[in-house]
Amino acid sequence: MTEFPQTSIHLGLPYLQPAQAQKHVTHNDALHKLDRLVQLAVVSRAITTPPATPIAGARYLVPMGATGDWTGQDGRIATFDTGVWEILAPQSGWLAMVLDEGRLLHFDGADWVLPDVLPDQIAQLGIATSADSANRLAVASPATLLTHAGAGHQLKVNKAQAADTASLLFQSGFSGRAEIGLAGDDDLSVKVSADGTVWTEALRVIAASGQVELNGALLVGGLLGGNAVTQSPLDTTSGRVLRTGDSATLLAATPALRTVLGGTANALTLTTGAGFAALPPTGIALRFRAQSTNTGASTLALDGGPPQDCRTATGAVLPAGYIRTDTDTWALFDGTYWVLARAPELASDAAGHTLRLECGAQQTWANRSSVGTSAPTVWDFPLPFAAPPDTWATAQGGTPHLAVVSAVSATACSFDTWTLAGARAAAVSVALCAAGRWY
Repeated sequence: MTEFPQTSIHLGLPYLQPAQAQKHVTHNDALHKLDRLVQLAVVSRAITTPPATPIAGARYLVPMGATGDWTGQDGRIATFDTGVWEILAPQSGWLAMVLDEGRLLHFDGADWVLPDVLPDQIAQLGIATSADSANRLAVASPATLLTHAGAGHQLKVNKAQAADTASLLFQSGFSGRAEIGLAGDDDLSVKVSADGTVWTEALRVIAASGQVELNGALLVGGLLGGNAVTQSPLDTTSGRVLRTGDSATLLAATPALRTVLGGTANALTLTTGAGFAALPPTGIALRFRAQSTNTGASTLALDGGPPQDCRTATGAVLPAGYIRTDTDTWALFDGTYWVLARAPELASDAAGHTLRLECGAQQTWANRSSVGTSAPTVWDFPLPFAAPPDTWATAQGGTPHLAVVSAVSATACSFDTWTLAGARAAAVSVALCAAGRWY
């Protein structure tokens, strides 16, 4: 005859035995264990020291390194009743709710771990908020992190066809205020709304070309740069914004201007030089500077000089509209007045760099080294000034030196470099600059 077991296999509950006296003791012990293990919910799994005054019936998962009455009971269930701690050993597959974490754990035979019980697909999921049929995934959180698994991470928003919408909608009080994405076509658009009803498209990027369209005023708080602005004073590339300091050549490479002198039958050809543009303003006298004339021909060439008021041989300023012909006589322009406007010029050569403006201002600069210890070093200006300019020099390099300018003329100046001890020095790099007028 097989002997009847003393306890149950899974929970270790004591069985009533044949002819057993005081059967209520065994029965009550089984109920006692059931009360502790069924619907297992523990206070915590992080407390290593048994509480001094535990609540009757309190249950804990004993963590690693526990002390006192829990010493050596790692991973087991400690329950308090009738003034003593009872230690129960879990079995593989048991579940326990950890109340201070709000987390369900299961025992894998060695440790309490998070259960891997999420299905491959679920109809909807709400995290700290309720999901519904329209928002099948809903998250209420101060922030949402989507991080990489490997080298990167892509967030994909897909639509079935071009006429559908795939976008990011930003709301205020659950009322739309901005939308970025593919709204009704395959062009990327940015839309905004003040009330969630009336929407304005602010920007569109055409899918076929990458061209950006702005449908409102553009307010730029910073500076434009790169290929959006002119690259030099004579840059006439179509579509570029004129940069401060550059002067657009409005009629660059204008062919010879031809008109008829009033009172004569001769034709006068005005030939623009490099850097000049012919502009037809209203009521402005013709201004020019003659370089040379060809006797017997009706040609007046313009050189690289500044525009000048028309004057007589005695220097008197003529009324607007008068010019001098190649026969040294003055004639009235027949009603069409032209101004020859000079663009800023930047010239560079071995002597340095020079910037000339139509107003007459000129600035010249260069880097030179002092070449002798017995006499000043001469700097010949790349282009002459109309009069001796304001000139200055600054010594450069790691060792301090003094740089002094002297003998300034309209075409050159001299400079010395000195040590702080008062000795003339050689091979010292000096930044030189001169500013004045070129006419």
